[in-house]
Amino acid sequence: MNESIDRTIDHAFAAWVRRRSGSDVLARSAFAASRDEGQGHSCTALDAESDFAALRAHAWVGDGAAFSPFVLTDAGNFYLWRNWRHESRLAEALSRRAAERAPVVDTSADVDELFAGTDEASTRLQRAAVAAVAGKRVFVLTGGPGTGKTSTVLRMLLMLLRHAPSTPSIALAAPTGKAAQRMSQSIASGKDDLLRRLSASSPFRALLDHVPHAQAQTLHRLLDYRAHENVFARGADSPLAADIVVVDETSMVDLAMMRQLFDAVREDATIILLGDAAQLYAVEAGSVLGDIVSAAEKESSPLAGHVVTLRHGWRAEQALSRNLDRVRAGDVDWVENLGAEDSARRLECVDEKTLRARIDGWFDTHADDFRFLLIGDPDPAEALQRLRGFQILCALRESAFGAHTINTLLRETFEKRLGVDASHEWHHGRPVIVTRNDYTRDLFNGDVGIALRGPDGLRVWFETRDRDGKTVMRSLSTRTLPAHETAWAITIHRSQGSEYGEVAVVLPPQPDHRILSRELLYTAMSRASRRVELWTSADSLRTAVSQPVRRRGGLRDRLG
Repeated sequence: MNESIDRTIDHAFAAWVRRRSGSDVLARSAFAASRDEGQGHSCTALDAESDFAALRAHAWVGDGAAFSPFVLTDAGNFYLWRNWRHESRLAEALSRRAAERAPVVDTSADVDELFAGTDEASTRLQRAAVAAVAGKRVFVLTGGPGTGKTSTVLRMLLMLLRHAPSTPSIALAAPTGKAAQRMSQSIASGKDDLLRRLSASSPFRALLDHVPHAQAQTLHRLLDYRAHENVFARGADSPLAADIVVVDETSMVDLAMMRQLFDAVREDATIILLGDAAQLYAVEAGSVLGDIVSAAEKESSPLAGHVVTLRHGWRAEQALSRNLDRVRAGDVDWVENLGAEDSARRLECVDEKTLRARIDGWFDTHADDFRFLLIGDPDPAEALQRLRGFQILCALRESAFGAHTINTLLRETFEKRLGVDASHEWHHGRPVIVTRNDYTRDLFNGDVGIALRGPDGLRVWFETRDRDGKTVMRSLSTRTLPAHETAWAITIHRSQGSEYGEVAVVLPPQPDHRILSRELLYTAMSRASRRVELWTSADSLRTAVSQPVRRRGGLRDRLG
């Protein structure tokens, strides 16, 4: 069994299993399963020293055909029952949906019309996705940042609307409030852009009105999560009314939530999943999007033909896109050549002295922005727009190189360089990020606001959208905010679903640190649209590039 950090709950669980089952072998296996679940694995891989015969003979261990507290496969994968059930039910649902498809008509003319005025070579895969979605009950669209996933899914929705026997209802969702808000903004701007491109006589112009953009919501809200009961009201017995369900940022969706989603969508409805399979997986167990995309590469997979990966980048500068491609490919030689391109460069950051030098340099680069936000009198909308121009992203929250430390060092820098009294938690210009969903205040994990002093005192301003999808500003008292943190520096995990002009990525300088991974680095770098600074040691950066996350589970094999 792999070495890792053990949690108190894992030991407590193992002790309970030992007392109730009377088996040391089962207790050790239960400990490993609980520990590995905490690291995102759906199961644990038992080693050769495990007593398989004793485990198989125990009444608490089954083969998955009927309920048992634990499941042991022939391959030596040991599951908690809930993860086995989530995985098997999701695999069945995906396979069943992939096998069901309605008859479709020739859509080539519609594809040409939807992509009128675009370069055919650059949009080849986008066109393929729009042509392929008609008649499908499940479809997955993946791709890196700026590859046009949202503009493509908008055209996919129009294609489904065009060929539906009656006007279908559409639901838009994402794992976090921030991602849902960005989805709304992207769909709204995509509709405006497409409206300008379509001919005056195009039937798709009227269909645009049936694509919602202001109603994107979190998955928890879509599935009617009831916190006081810790249950979802929407499921197999109470399915969603929507005929088409689109979920963005699917890489962030864990195994349990994805199973809940598929349970809640009617069999005759269509599910479209969007995301970047190279990004960080969900915090909880599972690597669902990555497993689906990998399985679909096999011609024998039921999902073959149901997944399209976009590759042509439209958003990020080409030089930055090339850097992202090399990280995604695990090209360790890329580390040695950093600095040749301004879009990505490594700056040595291995101790307190070099960290302070990096922060001083960051302040110098963005001094005008800091002055504008901290000692100016900015309009709330413009202040938030400035904030999105630059962001420090940390692998860790705590530690000498964590977000908490860097926020403290920045506060000291503001006091020294700008004369700002930032000794109190609340001050003019303080950015905050919400860390827990608050449905009563319509604030969600990942939402960013800024504290500004005005006629009504210090208020925290957030950007949101009204019922028509227009951007509006609203403010809250500092006393009424849900859980939050200062946001000059945030963790990479919290940044998912966001986009900034420039980012500084802070990785621990120790190359053997367990948090380092290719997906972590890629996720952080892909948040930038223009430029990336990498604050770490060369050895740590090489480790991150060369070390992909390998989550254990059986979903990929089930779908392959």
